[in-house]
Amino acid sequence: MSKVLKQFEEAIFKGGLYKKLFQKQTPGRRIAPLQAKDNDSKFQLRLDAGESMEGVKNVYLQVNSQAKNDSLVKFRKKNGTDANLASGQINENTPAESQEEEARKWWQEMEKQAKENL
Repeated sequence: MSKVLKQFEEAIFKGGLYKKLFQKQTPGRRIAPLQAKDNDSKFQLRLDAGESMEGVKNVYLQVNSQAKNDSLVKFRKKNGTDANLASGQINENTPAESQEEEARKWWQEMEKQAKENL
C-alpha cells in the first residue's frame, strides 16, 4: 500500500499536478490525475474536489475502480468507489511560491489518514 501512495505522491509533485489543488473546481469533479483508463489503473487513486467555503476547499482521496492493490480493492468493495480514503482541506488562495510546501504538508496528512483507513 505504501508503494501505491508513494507513486501517487510522485505523480502529483514531480508532474506539478499539485498546482491544480489551488485552482477552482466544481465539487465532485476530479482534480488529478486526468480521468483516463490508463491513469485509473496506473495510479489506482484520484483526488476529487469537494465544496469550497471562503477559499478553503475540501479535497478527497478516493480509490479508482481499476485499482489492483489488494488493500485498495478490499476498501473499494467494502465502501464503494466514491468513499473517501482520506480527506483534507487546502487554501485556494495560497500564493504560488508557497503552494508546493503547503501541498506537501497537506499530502502528509492525507497519506497518514489513508494508511489508517486501510
